[in-house]
Amino acid sequence: MQTLSPLRAKVDTWEEQILRVLLDKHCLSILHITKENAMTASMICSCCNISMSVAYRKLKLLKKLNLLRSTYTIQSDGKKLMLFQSKIIKINIVLCENQLRIHTNFVPLEP
Repeated sequence: MQTLSPLRAKVDTWEEQILRVLLDKHCLSILHITKENAMTASMICSCCNISMSVAYRKLKLLKKLNLLRSTYTIQSDGKKLMLFQSKIIKINIVLCENQLRIHTNFVPLEP
């Protein structure tokens, strides 16, 4: 009988994940269109011409990497509405001593 060992998945560093996001056209589109104004997932789908499932997958990733802020508002009918907005002002990528260093400037939090 053969015993199978569990697969060892390589865990990407934060820098590798950021680079992957910056190379993803949908993630870049989301960050761009939400830079000035917060938008709903539905609005993001329309502007980026992507499906709702792709949008939510990208939104989840961007939030996990702390590049996107989500807020809730309550509509007049009592329904909760989630809005997404880019937190990024600038990203600098520097190659220094054989390592990539990523520096991010974020939009200041509103009081």
